[in-house]
Amino acid sequence: MMRLLRLLPYLAVGLGLLWYKNAWLALLGYHLGILLAFGFSRAWGHFRALRPIMRPGWAALAWISACLAGLLLYLGWNRLPLPADLAVSLVSLGLTAETWPWFIAYFALVNPWLEETFWRGWLSGPEKSPASEDFWFAGYHILILGQFIPFGWLLLAFVILASAAWFWRQVVRQTGSLFIPAIAHLLADLSILTAIYWRTIRP
Repeated sequence: MMRLLRLLPYLAVGLGLLWYKNAWLALLGYHLGILLAFGFSRAWGHFRALRPIMRPGWAALAWISACLAGLLLYLGWNRLPLPADLAVSLVSLGLTAETWPWFIAYFALVNPWLEETFWRGWLSGPEKSPASEDFWFAGYHILILGQFIPFGWLLLAFVILASAAWFWRQVVRQTGSLFIPAIAHLLADLSILTAIYWRTIRP
């Protein structure tokens, strides 16, 4: 059962983004799948791990590094091997100048809480070393990025994403709470999507 749950984001991205060419459908399908999985498994108790527990050192490290993700993307944008028609591709996925701000808001405010509860709260264990869930988490992002960046950069992105998953899992192991990783995830999503927005739709 747990192995099948790892395929949820792959199915959502495959159908919503690659088949129907709609970013909103991919995201909403992913979230609906997570909620249905929690419902059928009666695993709602995992959301209790989102309770706020503060460890200033871990929080500072997680939150600052998350904000740097979007800042570095914005500053290094012109050096990345991105397609010249990226803005057009994003519009074709339903991310227009009008819908982008709503997409960013929903993604940043909803996605982190669901993903952290799903990946770090439900599927992941307390291992210190890298775990399979870290790589499964990174892998589905590659389905998205693979439409826009070449293979070598995909490998780098995979390593960065798997490392972030491992790090957030260590924060959970140290604090016993998903709160700090969820906020870090929120800040990473917000900063990265905002950087893309300002570099494409609102250059």
